[in-house]
Amino acid sequence: MKTILYIDHSESYKVLLQEELSEEGHRVITVNNIEEALSKKREIQPDLIILELRQKIPDAKSFEKLKKRYPGIPCIGHSTYSECPSEYKEWVDYYLPKLPQSDGLKELIKSL
Repeated sequence: MKTILYIDHSESYKVLLQEELSEEGHRVITVNNIEEALSKKREIQPDLIILELRQKIPDAKSFEKLKKRYPGIPCIGHSTYSECPSEYKEWVDYYLPKLPQSDGLKELIKSL
């Protein structure tokens, strides 16, 4: 079982992913954006971060703070982009597009 921090502004995706990953035995903590994740202080100790890349105002400083807060924690970029945009590649370790089914994401989580 992994503790997963899922950062996404979409309420429907948060509910869907939380349900599906909880069924797999994972603990899923959802937040709306990077700033909210950082404001949670040390109460969140994830094994994995899933980050929606279409944040309202993502900037390099926010990504740097997130990586500094959770050093060594794998980060999966997850978005409606078909491929990971080049400006995000240095911030995520893996990338998967959002799809109606989450099988690819589940398999990646199992492999980490």
